[in-house]
Amino acid sequence: MSVARIALRVHGRLSLESVVVAANRRFARGGWIRSRTPRALMTDSFFPPEANVPGLLPDVDRDGLLEYSVVYTDRSINHMSQRFQHVMRDISDLLKKVYHAKSVAIVPGSGTFGMEAVARQFATNRKCLVIRNGWFSYRWSQIFEMGSIPSESIVLKARPVESGRQAAYAPAPIDEVVAAIREHKPDLVFAPHVETASGMLLPDAYLRAVADAVHEVGGMFVLDCIASGTIWVDMEASGVDVLVSAPQKGWSASPGCALVMLSPLARERIDGTTSTSFACDLRKWLQIMEAYEGGGFAYHATMPTDSLATLRDVIKETDAYGFDKVRDEQLELGTRIRALLAEKGFRSVAAEGFQAPGVVVCYTDDDDIRSGKKFADVGVQIAAGVPLQCDEPADFKTFRIGLFGLDKLHDVDGAVARFADALERVL
Repeated sequence: MSVARIALRVHGRLSLESVVVAANRRFARGGWIRSRTPRALMTDSFFPPEANVPGLLPDVDRDGLLEYSVVYTDRSINHMSQRFQHVMRDISDLLKKVYHAKSVAIVPGSGTFGMEAVARQFATNRKCLVIRNGWFSYRWSQIFEMGSIPSESIVLKARPVESGRQAAYAPAPIDEVVAAIREHKPDLVFAPHVETASGMLLPDAYLRAVADAVHEVGGMFVLDCIASGTIWVDMEASGVDVLVSAPQKGWSASPGCALVMLSPLARERIDGTTSTSFACDLRKWLQIMEAYEGGGFAYHATMPTDSLATLRDVIKETDAYGFDKVRDEQLELGTRIRALLAEKGFRSVAAEGFQAPGVVVCYTDDDDIRSGKKFADVGVQIAAGVPLQCDEPADFKTFRIGLFGLDKLHDVDGAVARFADALERVL
C-alpha cells in the first residue's frame, strides 16, 4: 500500500504537503516505515531524526533539509546544504586543476560581471594597459570609462597585416607590447585570450612574453578566457595572474556566473585591495569560496546554486573524458571549419598564427549572412558580425561562427557535416 494511502487511512485527511513529504521519504529512502498504526506515524519510525530528513523534492536535493529558510524554495538547492558545499569544493578543486590556479572565486552574473569585478578590485586608480583585439576587449575600456576606474589607460590595438579590402588582422606585435610595458610600467595588463569579435587567439609564447614584461615592472597580467573554448590556459606556464572564464562556452553549462582564477601573486595582492562594488566585490566572493573550501558556507548575495550544480557536473564529465582530449577535439574542429569556409571563398579576419579554433570570424558582403538571417533560414543560429573598435574601415562586415560544446567536440565529423550542409544551402 502506498504511503499516501496509509496516511489517509490513518488520519482520514492530511495536507497535500504531508502526503508528498511522506511519499518522498518512502521512495527516496527505499522504505523505513515499520508500522501502520497512528502512533507510529507520530514517531521516528515514520519521521526519522532531523539530520536524516530528506528534502521535499528528491530531484532537487534528495538528502537535503526541508526548506524553510528565507533564501530559497524547495525547488532550488540551498547554499547552506551539504550538497551545495560539495558542489563548491568540487568546482574549486577542478578549476585549480585545469588552470593550475592558486585560488578560485565565483561571481554571480556572467563573464562580464567577472571582468568588472577584477577591474574594480585591482585597477582603481592604477595605470592599465589593454591589448585590444576586437569589440569584447574594447569592453575593458568601456568598464574603465563607466566606473572611472584607472588613473590611466593605454590601448594597443590589433591591426591589418596586409593592404586592401577584407585584410587579415593580427594583435599588436609582441615586441611593441613589451616595449610599451617597459615604457609605461602599467600596474595591470588586460588581454583577451580569444577575441570573440575577430576570432583571434593569443598564442602561448605571446602570453608568456606579456607576463614576463609586466612582472618585470611589478605589475600583473589579467587574461579574459571567456571565449577560449577548451583551449585551456596553464596559469603557471603562461604567467597569467588573473584568469576570467564563464560556464556557457568552454564548459558546456548554463550561464549564471563568472569564474575568476588567481595566481599566488594575485591572491597575495588582493588582500591589500578594496573593491568599489558591493555585488561585484571580488575579494568578498573569494572569501565565500574559501569558506566552502574550509568545510563551511557563507553568504554575500544569492548564488545561482542550481546552475552551479550543473556546471560542477559538466566539469567532472570533462575531467573524466580528458581535458587534453577535448582540447585536441577543439583544435581539429576549428581547423576543419576554417578550411571549409576558406574553400568557399570566405576570408578570415584573424591572420595566420592567430586563428582561434573555437571562434571563426569571416568577412562577407552579404547583409543577410552578416546578420545571420540566411543561416537562420536553414535552421542554424550563428552570431552577427560586430565592430572591432580597432580603426577598421567603414565597410567592415563579418559573420561569426561559434564552435563550443562537448556535443560538437565529441562528434567532430558530425559537427562539420551539419555545418557544411547548412553552408551549401546558404550559398
